[in-house]
Amino acid sequence: MAYVRREAAVRKSRYLPIVAIALVASATLGPSGAYGEQQPPANGGDPDGYVIGQQPYSTVYEGAPGEIAGNALVEAFDSVQAGKPQRTVQMTWQSNEDVAAADSEASMIHSYNGGYTFPSGINADTGAGWFAKLRDGSLLGIEFIPERVVDTHTVELIARRSTNLGKTWTKVPSTFTTDLTFDPKKFDRGIRAHRDIFYANDGSLFLTYYTSYPSDPGYRTELARSTDNGRTWKRFSTVATFTDGRWMGETGIGRAANGDLVAVHRTGFPGGKNSDLLYTNRSTNDGVTWSKPAPITITTANGEPPPTNGVMPVLRLLPNGIMTLSWGRPDNWLAISPDGLGRTWEQAQTTYVNHPKVNAEFQRFHGSSGNGAHAVVASNRVLAVGDNCAPSWGCPETDAGFQIDGEYRVWKKFVDVVGPGVGKIDLLGKYQAGKVKIATTMNARDKRLPELGPLGPIDGSTDWASSAVRVGGARPATYELTLDRTYTLTKAGLSLHPGKPAAATVEVSVDGETWQPAASTGTTTSYAMKYYPLDKVQAKYVRITVSDSNVEPVGNAFLNEIELYSTVNSFENDPVNYVPRGYSDGIGARVTDFNVDDSRHILRLVDPWVDQIAQLTWKSAPAAKQDLSFRVNSIGYARSFAFTTRGTTADGAAVPAYQLNVGSDGSIGWYDTVAKKWTKLTAAGVAPQKVWHTLRVSATLTSAEVFLNGTLVGTVQPSTPGLSGLTGHQFASSGTTSQYDHFLIDDVEQINPA
Repeated sequence: MAYVRREAAVRKSRYLPIVAIALVASATLGPSGAYGEQQPPANGGDPDGYVIGQQPYSTVYEGAPGEIAGNALVEAFDSVQAGKPQRTVQMTWQSNEDVAAADSEASMIHSYNGGYTFPSGINADTGAGWFAKLRDGSLLGIEFIPERVVDTHTVELIARRSTNLGKTWTKVPSTFTTDLTFDPKKFDRGIRAHRDIFYANDGSLFLTYYTSYPSDPGYRTELARSTDNGRTWKRFSTVATFTDGRWMGETGIGRAANGDLVAVHRTGFPGGKNSDLLYTNRSTNDGVTWSKPAPITITTANGEPPPTNGVMPVLRLLPNGIMTLSWGRPDNWLAISPDGLGRTWEQAQTTYVNHPKVNAEFQRFHGSSGNGAHAVVASNRVLAVGDNCAPSWGCPETDAGFQIDGEYRVWKKFVDVVGPGVGKIDLLGKYQAGKVKIATTMNARDKRLPELGPLGPIDGSTDWASSAVRVGGARPATYELTLDRTYTLTKAGLSLHPGKPAAATVEVSVDGETWQPAASTGTTTSYAMKYYPLDKVQAKYVRITVSDSNVEPVGNAFLNEIELYSTVNSFENDPVNYVPRGYSDGIGARVTDFNVDDSRHILRLVDPWVDQIAQLTWKSAPAAKQDLSFRVNSIGYARSFAFTTRGTTADGAAVPAYQLNVGSDGSIGWYDTVAKKWTKLTAAGVAPQKVWHTLRVSATLTSAEVFLNGTLVGTVQPSTPGLSGLTGHQFASSGTTSQYDHFLIDDVEQINPA
């Protein structure tokens, strides 16, 4: 039964209101049958490209019949839970009707594991608004609508502070002062705080707001600045004012990878449409002056025209240097700027779609409000949130045929946003498993900032305090990693002192005694990681030495984040629930983040069918030699796991060059395609179930050596005679008649020796 809705005669939004405009591209149906869910393809994405991978949405809160839950927002803050670095996620939503006269009723809930679960319970006494973590460890929140106008130049803001990561909040005094003049007849209570609180490069705080002064034909967006942690704010600069006949409001601002500030604005027309094209502009001098706003440039993932309307733009810079933009109405959308500069946006796609059957054009804007947000929860992941029905006006009883339904709820979904390279080493996962060690002179601690310390550089965050810091300059600032094995490294990602110039060198060693230089950053200012090529150097030990001349105070040196990539693919830089990048023909093969070992992503191969097999294939150029190694764990019923070195013959036919398996009895076997016969290379039980095993096949065109856990178990002839080249590998289940095969695969390395 649908909830009873009350629909205001005049729809006045708590944010900027709704308007009907031209329709946009329709969404695609996903595997769950819900609109806004993208169907993962059988082929993985480009391993050297930029890929967005959405996971299915889930409901965070759905209340009793008639209970409003909409206009969801989200932030994420660094924390330490049970001794482990985690992103604490704070999600809020509106519980009051979306009309101008309604008092604010907000609900807040927290996750302490990066957004997977929200066990905190709902806090309904926190107020709505915008939140940021300050450098003293506290959270600052400022409500959208001020308390009151003090005089024609000053408003009293509604501000709260938390010193326990949002569990409890205390109201604190906060005022905003402008050198211009408020006109109460044009704009109730002076300003609307919207939507970002963030640090300037000089350590002061910025707050974005919009207002309308007496001479303004419509809204303008400005920056306020605070030098006392948000107690007082003063007008700092105008970000955007009336342009192309449009007002500029409801602005999102983000720091680009080069340090520029990028703004994206909702626009509208005085007395006319109150939402239209998104506009954008930027500042190259930390908000002092801004370029002229212009229409934003967006291309979509499916090649259809981009949306021509937008509200609630939110910008975030991921630690991997990719910038993300979310917005909505109609639907909820997300796009990326791969270079992190925010000049153009690509791969735009819907993250959620719920609207009724469209009998009249305005109904295309019913259903989900499009108000939403996203927060960075890992170096290559954001958590997107939104609502199913806009408060009060989104799902009236006169609408029917919703893509999902007409009920109030707020939702979340993970979206993985990955850049080039599939060999990322999970340094934190391996550290927590006891397989990676850290030795450093950068050991500063602050009880208010538990994320500050030696784990900061491997926790997936580039927030300011999530760093290893050396206080004082008496000793070199060094950070040394002992890895779990010798790797062939291909690149390193480094973020040094956030917002300040610094330099670092990277050295590597295979024995911990003899070191060789591998990379140098030169003087660089970090806002996210920058990636430096490592020319396939061998390393079990990696040492970073930081030169940081900044005065915070004199002698402090920061290492904010490090990533290492190698020729070993542990699927850490692959979207979850997708075929891993570089692989093709995937059936029952997905990257997942549970049942893991010493890294937090694995490849899962499952076969629930009796008419097909689970499989996936890595194709490579023909070579005379090929070494394949990987780890595997059979966790389902006792079934055979096939691993094949692919090849070609002189006529160009693709054939199994060396077809091997781990048998259901735990033996290792080799298959002869001519005799159509399996031969056991070992006795049964050498590779038991529910244990990780390392397998390696070192192949030439005439023979292959097979190793189990480092021990040679056999030398075999080609499964198919007459090989002319070795062309990759394939993993597969045991056969079409078998089912409930279930295998975990990790640390895959294919190399072609000279």
